[in-house]
Amino acid sequence: MLISNLNKIHIFTIFIIFSSIFFGCSSQNSQNINIFPVVFSFSKNQNVDIYKLSNLGGELTQLTTDKSSETMPTWSPDKNSIAYLSDINGTNTLWIMDSNGKSKKEILDSDIKVNNFFWSPDSKKIAAEINRNDKLNIIIINLEQNSKEILNLPYSQVFIGDWSPDGKWLLYNVEDTNNKGVKRKSITGVDEFTITEKDDHSPKWSPNGKWIAFMRKNTLGNFDLVYTNIYGEKEEILLRENVNKIDYDWSSDSKNIIFSKKEKQSNMNEIFKIEIKNGLIKQLTFNRVNDLNPRWNNKNSTIIFSSENEDILDLYSMLIDGSEQIRLTRNLDKFIDADW
Repeated sequence: MLISNLNKIHIFTIFIIFSSIFFGCSSQNSQNINIFPVVFSFSKNQNVDIYKLSNLGGELTQLTTDKSSETMPTWSPDKNSIAYLSDINGTNTLWIMDSNGKSKKEILDSDIKVNNFFWSPDSKKIAAEINRNDKLNIIIINLEQNSKEILNLPYSQVFIGDWSPDGKWLLYNVEDTNNKGVKRKSITGVDEFTITEKDDHSPKWSPNGKWIAFMRKNTLGNFDLVYTNIYGEKEEILLRENVNKIDYDWSSDSKNIIFSKKEKQSNMNEIFKIEIKNGLIKQLTFNRVNDLNPRWNNKNSTIIFSSENEDILDLYSMLIDGSEQIRLTRNLDKFIDADW
């Protein structure tokens, strides 16, 4: 156990210096950055713990101190709780805690291994992808009613997508030998609809609820970016290139998607934006390091992404045209994942 005065550590004492270093003529005020508080996992002394940063250049609060690995911290949409994975009992399973790190609670039995999870839009439920007896399935945890329901889907390999904006449907993709594609299932009823029947992955609902984007594995083993309406009609391939499987994000107005993919000249991952209406693509980052995990921020006015150089990973922001890039963190080193 760490002593109590280590629970709050100034950034420089753990090799993390949150900085307002600007590039070119950019300024922090011009972007009105609104990503804080940030939670992330950080590897230190062979442990992986969760930390929270409340403001730029402020104090870092250590939220977990167990001799185990705590990963994938994810804010509830109302920002009152943080869900995360912990292997403290031997299996990577799902936990939840208050925004200040208090009231930690294991919400699934320790023998249920969790691979991935998503909060419902109203912060009252969590859908989790679980592995039991070498079979992947999905469980819905109702936090208000303290109840759990395994969907018992008739597939051996099912991977969770996200919730519909109204919280009534859940997306997932199936990777069985004779059954592939994206499906959506009613959370309250029995309906399940097949959206696609090809080798499709990582489905994401558009914020307006009208479209579903996903990654399609092509004959070369690369991934194309595709979207369709919620019934699987009017399917359109947005990009026939090597897009990273999970690194894409809808804009809140559902008009654009940002994504990362390998740029041919540098062979490194760069950030791009594509307009849904006309398919116009714009490259937003240009360098010889990997730029990954792009996320829209502040009602589409800025984009947050991570940039990796010599195993050092930091967060950056930029305007939606790629200008005014600002380094938000410095030398996170073994930073694993972040959410804001």
